[in-house]
This record gives sequence, structure tokens and C-alpha cells, in this order.
Amino acid sequence: MRETIDSVLDQTYKKFEIILIDDGSTDNTREVISAYDDRRIRYFYQANGGLSAARNSGLDVATGEFIAFLDSDDLWLKWKLTAQMEIFRRHPEAGLIWSDMSTFTRLGEIDDERHLRNYYSAYGTVNFEETYRRGGKLSDLVPDVTDSLATSPYYVGDVFDHMFSGNLVHPSTAIVRRERLRMSGPFEPEITGFGAEDYHFYFRICSHGSVAFLDAPTTLYRIHPAQMSTCNRLHEARANLNVVLHWLERGPRSLPQRVIHQSLASSHAWVGTEELYAGNRHAAMRHLWQSLHLQINPSTVRLLVVSLIPMRAAQMLRLVKRVIMSPIARQLTCLALFLSDDTNPLALVLDFIPSDLVSTV
Repeated sequence: MRETIDSVLDQTYKKFEIILIDDGSTDNTREVISAYDDRRIRYFYQANGGLSAARNSGLDVATGEFIAFLDSDDLWLKWKLTAQMEIFRRHPEAGLIWSDMSTFTRLGEIDDERHLRNYYSAYGTVNFEETYRRGGKLSDLVPDVTDSLATSPYYVGDVFDHMFSGNLVHPSTAIVRRERLRMSGPFEPEITGFGAEDYHFYFRICSHGSVAFLDAPTTLYRIHPAQMSTCNRLHEARANLNVVLHWLERGPRSLPQRVIHQSLASSHAWVGTEELYAGNRHAAMRHLWQSLHLQINPSTVRLLVVSLIPMRAAQMLRLVKRVIMSPIARQLTCLALFLSDDTNPLALVLDFIPSDLVSTV
């Protein structure tokens, strides 16, 4: 957390307040905060209520006209606020600005410099270069960026229809106008269930007009192995489908039928895939079949076939594949595991990480 706070205090744009929402943490958060002597930092403790509750609490006490969320182990590049606030100045019609992000597991080592398009599958169907108006480049906003990022463009437009393809916005990269928040409202976890609160939140923000995307990484996103747990992916997939269904029921603005079918097909396929990995064959079959009913996709067909195979046979096929593709030493390990007790794999459930919120004034 200390590195996160420092990355905000090091911003070249200085007119901000830092609101730290401690969502029932049991670590040394309070001690870390007490070491800072800066009147811009305000600390609030609350009983654990989840990530959305923490962010909504931050929204309630923030005083700035622009709001940015920053999770407690992510970092900002020092020019992030300067660049995005300049876009807001140039484009008063934009209610939200987000950007690309880089990933790291150890401080000082970048794993993937441009990770947004790898993290969010919706970018496979959204082409900003062809669809949206180019507003300028990063060097127009911040003069002292590295040469590799200087020509990175930013785009301005209405992305609401493209949000049906999936979430485009990563929270720690985004800044939203208070005026747009008044129109869209706070986080609504009751709509999505566990997961996808961010998707629904930014969907609503984008439904109210123009936004901007800075195609350069402004944020360092920390990767944790536990983030890839089966339980987490399944809940996220189910919640994603809930969001899509919620917005389709509200009547999208002149959305083509093929886009609706593609959105639903993709969402059902994702749920079906995760249900299959979790061992829920019947649920997997139902969602995969619904996906194929809307749109034929070879990979979905293959998954549906796998879901029809009895579980024990499917386990045997996976074992055979692992044995064929593994070195001899690993083959023996696989066989030993197969002969052991036939139990379900352990699914990890993550505790919510407290969220930090920054508002500019």
C-alpha cells in the first residue's frame, strides 16, 4: 500500500485529495497511513462490505469534481493525472477517461507493457483506430514522456454500443467527472451478483454520452496468482452475463441484431466454459447450447462435445493429453495423481482488497 500512496503523491498534477477506505482490513493499514503527514490524505475505516461498498463510501466523502479509483496494490505513473486532466480540459463533453495499463509481479519489473487488450476480450471486436475520432497524442498532453509512448493517441466518442461486447475500462486507469457520476449513480453490486460490478458501473457511465480512451499505459497493475482461481472466474462469468442481460432488457439504442446475438453468444460461452472447468457439466451444456443457438463458433462446439462426455472419461482424456505432452518425469507424477483419491480441486475464494480513491479538486 505504501508504494500505491507514494505513486499518487508523486503525481506532477498536485491538486488532489486521497481518500483511503479501509474495508475491514486486519493488517497494518492504519499504521502505514499514520506515517504520512499530508493534509490531502483522509482515512476512513469501515466493517468489511466488499469492494463496491468501499468505493461507494469513497464517493460519498470525496469533494473533487473528478474521481479516480486506485486499488491498494496498483501504482500510477507520475504523469497520469496531468495527461488525463488535460484531455478533460480539451474535451468538456467527455465524462470519463481511461487508459491502457502495464502489469508487474515484482516492483521495478514490467511483465506486459500494454496489457489492456490482453485482459479484456472486448478489444477483439472494438477498433478505436477505425471507429473513433482521434483527439491527439500523449506528447501533446505531457511533454516529458518516453519516446516509446510520445506518439500514443487518445480517442473521443460514444462507446455505449461497444460495451455490449464486454468491459473496456479498467478501474485503476479511469477518471470520471462528478457531473457524469450524478447522472449514472454509484456502484450497484445487487444487479450483477458477485463480480462484474466494474463492468456495470462503467456501462452506465458510458450510456450517458462521450468518453475518451488514452491508448498508453498510465497504471501499473499488480498480478497475483490467486486472481486466476476457478471460483473467481466462474463468478465473474456469471456476473458478466447478468450485466449484458440487464442492459439488453433496458432496450439498447438501435443496436444491430447481430451485435446482440454476438454479445449473448460470447457471454453464454464464457459461462459455459467456466462451468465446465468447475465440473458443472449440466450447467455448462445449457450455456454452451444457448451460445451456439445464437452464433456458431468452432471452439464452443468443441466445448459442448466435451461437456457431453462422462466426467470420468473426460478426466482420462485430459490425463492422456498431459502424459503425451509432458516429459517422462512428469508422466509418472500424472499417473500417480490419477491413481490417488478422486476429489474435487480446491477453489480459492479471495478476500476483498481495500480500495483507495482519489479525487481531484
